Amino acid sequence: MTIRKIIILILILSACSKPKENRLFELISTQKSNITFNNTLEYTEELNPYTYRNFYNGGGVAIGDFNNDSLQDIFFTGNLVSNRLYLNRGELYFDDITEESGLMSSGVWSTGVSVVDINSDGYLDIYVCKSGPPGGERRYNELFINNGDLTFTERAKDYGLDNEGLSTHAAFFDFDKDGDLDCYLLNNTIRSIGIGIDLVKDLRLNTSDKGNKFLRNDNGKFVDISDEVGIYTSEIGFGLGVTIGDLNLDGWQDMYISNDFFEKDYLYINNQDGTFNESIEDYLTEISMGSMGADMADINNDSYPEIFVSEMLPERHDRRVSKAVFDSWDKYQLSISQGYFNQFNRNVLQLNNADGSFSEISRITGVDATDWSWGALIFDMDNDGYKDIFVANGIYKDLLDQDYVNFLANPSIISNMIKSESEPIKKLIDMIPTESVGNYAYKNKGDLSFSDVSSLFGLDMPSFSNGSAYSDLDNDGDLDLVINNVNMPASIYRNNSKKNWVSFSFNSDGPNTYGIGNKLYVYVNGEVQYQELSPMRGFQSSVDYRLYFGLDTINNIDSVKVIWNNGLESSIKNLSSNTHYVINEKFASVIKKKLLLGSDKKLLKNKNIEIDYSHIENEFVDFDRERLLFKMNSNEGPCVCVDDFNGDGLDDFFVGSAKGSISSLFFQTGDTFSKQSEPFLSDIDSEDVDCVSGDFNGDGLVDLIVSSGGSEYSNFSPELRDRLYININKNNFKKEEKAFSELKKFESTSTVSTYDIDQDGDLDLFLGTRLNTGSYGTQTDNYILLNDGDGIFKDVSEVYLGENKFMGMVTDSEFVDIDLDGIDELIVVGEWMPIGVYKIKKGKLINISFDLGLEKSNGLYNTLEVIINKDSFPDIIIGNHGLNSFFNASKEYPLTMYVNDFDSNGRNEQILGMYYGDDLYPVVQLKDLWMQIPSLKKQFLKFENYKNKKMEELFPKEIIDETEKAFVYNLASVYLKNKNGKELILSELPFDAQISTINSIIVDDFNNDSLKDFIVGGNSTKIKPEYGINNAIFSKMFIGTKEGFYPLNSKDSGLKISGEIRDIQKLKHKEIINYIFAINNSNLKFYEKEN
Repeated sequence: MTIRKIIILILILSACSKPKENRLFELISTQKSNITFNNTLEYTEELNPYTYRNFYNGGGVAIGDFNNDSLQDIFFTGNLVSNRLYLNRGELYFDDITEESGLMSSGVWSTGVSVVDINSDGYLDIYVCKSGPPGGERRYNELFINNGDLTFTERAKDYGLDNEGLSTHAAFFDFDKDGDLDCYLLNNTIRSIGIGIDLVKDLRLNTSDKGNKFLRNDNGKFVDISDEVGIYTSEIGFGLGVTIGDLNLDGWQDMYISNDFFEKDYLYINNQDGTFNESIEDYLTEISMGSMGADMADINNDSYPEIFVSEMLPERHDRRVSKAVFDSWDKYQLSISQGYFNQFNRNVLQLNNADGSFSEISRITGVDATDWSWGALIFDMDNDGYKDIFVANGIYKDLLDQDYVNFLANPSIISNMIKSESEPIKKLIDMIPTESVGNYAYKNKGDLSFSDVSSLFGLDMPSFSNGSAYSDLDNDGDLDLVINNVNMPASIYRNNSKKNWVSFSFNSDGPNTYGIGNKLYVYVNGEVQYQELSPMRGFQSSVDYRLYFGLDTINNIDSVKVIWNNGLESSIKNLSSNTHYVINEKFASVIKKKLLLGSDKKLLKNKNIEIDYSHIENEFVDFDRERLLFKMNSNEGPCVCVDDFNGDGLDDFFVGSAKGSISSLFFQTGDTFSKQSEPFLSDIDSEDVDCVSGDFNGDGLVDLIVSSGGSEYSNFSPELRDRLYININKNNFKKEEKAFSELKKFESTSTVSTYDIDQDGDLDLFLGTRLNTGSYGTQTDNYILLNDGDGIFKDVSEVYLGENKFMGMVTDSEFVDIDLDGIDELIVVGEWMPIGVYKIKKGKLINISFDLGLEKSNGLYNTLEVIINKDSFPDIIIGNHGLNSFFNASKEYPLTMYVNDFDSNGRNEQILGMYYGDDLYPVVQLKDLWMQIPSLKKQFLKFENYKNKKMEELFPKEIIDETEKAFVYNLASVYLKNKNGKELILSELPFDAQISTINSIIVDDFNNDSLKDFIVGGNSTKIKPEYGINNAIFSKMFIGTKEGFYPLNSKDSGLKISGEIRDIQKLKHKEIINYIFAINNSNLKFYEKEN
């Protein structure tokens, strides 16, 4: 090698070895910290992931000032190595004092660790959970009492805490407010996963002495009261996380339990009487499948805590395709039917709606996929006043690698290896791939959005991380980070934030010396930050007992309020930043009842109107016919039409039905409604998806058109025929068989809109078609039908629409005069198509969408509603798929669908693709591809062959070239601002309208301020498990202002409806404005407007 090459090489190595500058966190070297702990795990033939399921779950971290010198010390738990206690000497230098302190634990498999002053002597004690293979030594949990001199004495048996099982973690808190600390002990059952227990109904109701336990502190002795307190103790409690906090702010601490595998998580609401009520399905709509660590904290500074749970979904496309396992649709449905709830393979971030409900927002915030994740922590990393999210992740062996699972770990290969190999199990495990993955850090931007700052914060070092904890180790006012890793040294990260801060600790009277359960509010410049002291959190870990609040550049705090766990209150005013305060309970006072001023009147109130109707969705699984669909299209109803059908001056309404049920008209008769179903009996096999009323035969009576849709029937099925019901004597209707007889084929109609298109004095129709049944994604026919005046419609689509007949997969439409020229334009929205505006001109509908600025506006739109404000030019609100989704789309990187008969079997297939970086990759599961296009199994026999394939590499170029391609550039629900009829400016609706699919919108002035407001209804649950349902919105009201719209919470709006809301209509009942909410597979809901 020449001297020149050596110099260049030295320069390159020097550049690579330079520390990253401007990183928030700095990794402290082992030499500098003197922390040498390494949770070394080496598998053997006898001890490995096959003989002990939780072999790679790793250890925890505990932070505590064990000698009361104001420096936080660190305790690590080890699996095949001893636990270690490191004494903080200052300047992030530590001494290992494990041996002299009496904490050595060789030969013991430790898991979670909790730091608690259990004997109320002012010194923090250490409770260590034990696990390991069945039959292992010293399997009982250990309680190390702090002697006050940096030595500890093990006394678990004396306190009743020597549980022997597979314990994961323990949380101590005062659940009954008697002043002492009780204990929830989280156990991970010894029971094997698989045949005999998988998805058996009500199995959690069985009790087991190896399950979770609740232990009440009775004068220093912990007594098992699991049965009487109301917790599950069964063998399917595969617990990995326990998190404590007052979720409903009723003053009593609740519990969130993360369960691995098929068992659902548990949310225990404190009943305030010494019992809990498991309420997860009452509070949440969806949860993680293999739930790991969890945390609770207030992420949006509204004083209500959110819940974050970690799971195993990889972020990288190649790892998601080859390392993740998703339930089939059938297994997912079985899981729900057997009581295991809506579980999905991803992290979840549950937004507290402050009304007893949570909205899962992990996908819209971008925190849903962090690979095989363990530690989950929410804390303010950069001291800007908003709490961020840290996730510790990694699995030393990719146990779910699909090529390993399918081709190496199958029974026949294992059997042959056992017969022919020495140490066959060890050699089998040797073949499992290993890949370290960086931890994740997400910065909270203060508006319910997060950015991935893992690299920017310096936390992206590839590792195999498990337990983690935060603490201000160097007392400089920011929170440092400690991580327990497998087969590599523990990580100590110094936080280099320069922003202002304030911190607090408590001196409590009574046994709860450190004030676990205390709530602290910091008020600054009209805003509030909130924390609750609950040190045991994350995964198997315990954090600093001091509460830290970031202040950014603020120097002074207006006031601080403490709600003590016993109900007392302390208030302090005019505090300084960059200071630690100790708050003493002896100065606290009894909370005074506040005089409630004003009224708690809501804009709407739930009204009980007895209606003999319930929408019952018929069972039809679209995925059985088209396996590559991402969602079903056969559950679109019900639809509602309101009109004075019998001419008595009162509002009546029609509500449609699904196949197998009868639609009905309801006539208003005083307090109630009378039902009429006879006209619709013969159409019981049709799926009603839209309806419209009007006088279609010119006799002065209100008639009814009902459109038939769904994806169950073919285009040759008469069940898809749209129907006109003629009003023959105000209360009786008869179907006009000839109304649509001119149509040559039947369509899956999605929308019907009326307008006098040819200006001859009667109502004509636009019929929009959503899909061609059995061939989703192909071009559909849409129709213009002219009325002959007697309710018989002529198909003039070829003349009026021409090529626009194939405008796309239409879902909704409306005629409205955009430019105020006296003639309505046709507005259409749909899936995989741009927003369409068509102008009626000289007997044709001319597409003027692009002239109005709507190019590349393609979405997965479901509904539209016109809103007219004071400028008289109509604006438009459009409901879309939403941003809280697995899918991403933009003008530069659109969601893409390839449609073709790829295997030449006479039926089209659809393949979805999404951009990762600059490249387009298929996002359909390989097993689904095998089943839908069997010929691909030869090409992609292994996941290794498929995981990096781009869309254009799936088939030969000539096939790709002839493939129809559809695009989605926008997934957001939007507002179209009309600029004098010459331009429609598209902007996204507020965040609260983006967290789920929007199916229905109604516009009105709900608060009587002469400005238009609107309500959205949404959700979509017939989506494949790998993509996840959209179910985060509970209906939402948006109040109009001169500047725009803002969301109104349910406490003020009075509106809270779950389920898939398909239609919302206004109805006057007894001279009072009401709103009908039509919900798929449910009853109608009525809300009354408060005057």
